[in-house]
Amino acid sequence: MKKFLIIMIGITMGLSLSAQYYFNPSYVNVDKYKVLDSAYLKITYKLTFVKDTLKTQQTSNDMQVLLIGTKISKYYSQDMLDHCKYASDLEKKGAEGIPWPKEGVNSYEIFKNYPDGQTTVTDLATPLQANYIYEDDLKNIKWNITKEKATILSYSCQKATAKFRGRTYEAWFTTDIPVNNGPWKFGGLPGLIMRVSDSQKHFAFECIGLERLKKKEPIKYFSLDYTKITRRNLDKLYRRLHDDYAAYNASLGITTREVDPKTGKTMRVKNSAHKYPFNPIERE
Repeated sequence: MKKFLIIMIGITMGLSLSAQYYFNPSYVNVDKYKVLDSAYLKITYKLTFVKDTLKTQQTSNDMQVLLIGTKISKYYSQDMLDHCKYASDLEKKGAEGIPWPKEGVNSYEIFKNYPDGQTTVTDLATPLQANYIYEDDLKNIKWNITKEKATILSYSCQKATAKFRGRTYEAWFTTDIPVNNGPWKFGGLPGLIMRVSDSQKHFAFECIGLERLKKKEPIKYFSLDYTKITRRNLDKLYRRLHDDYAAYNASLGITTREVDPKTGKTMRVKNSAHKYPFNPIERE
């Protein structure tokens, strides 16, 4: 089954990407995992982001969740998790082809304070044909807290700004929820971050729901085969994929096919005729 899926990934990429701006993940089996902690707080964010900097009016979105436990937090895409469960169910029923997730799904999972004092990031079912894992250092986000106030979801919030890995951010946090956390890799403020966006509005996270859990929810770390990597090296792989996905596939022994615009026929290619826009949230 795994061999079939890999072959299909290579072919499908070649046939369908003319209508996309970058590559979606596939799926992983989420049935096996270990529980790291139990969450007492669940925050839902909507991420709106720009894939192509030349088409900033065209945005994508992803529903994402922050689970906060007594020791560990986890941030992930709810859309990605829902797709993995759906795909796993299809596979169990003997389906020979698995549909792609909706456009805009992100495959990263961010565990803060795991292991103790560290941040661990996993990138699941990547179009790079692997599950990756790396440790990150988030201690270098230096916030400037201002006196500006706003109300978000009935919570009184205060504005803070910071520069982080090539972008300037504006965040709104509330001390009414005194947890040092927020969406994605953000944190380090004396309260929960309810909204944050970069100055170009290419990435905007907004809290759309907050729930204090009566029944605690397990914080899961999926039992998968991970490839250890650094953040910078993973970024380089994604850049290679976007610059020439056919050449990247070939380096893995995967055949890529594209439609000849003149004949309309599908043909094998060693290099892609298209370079796909790449607008990573982390620029450095």
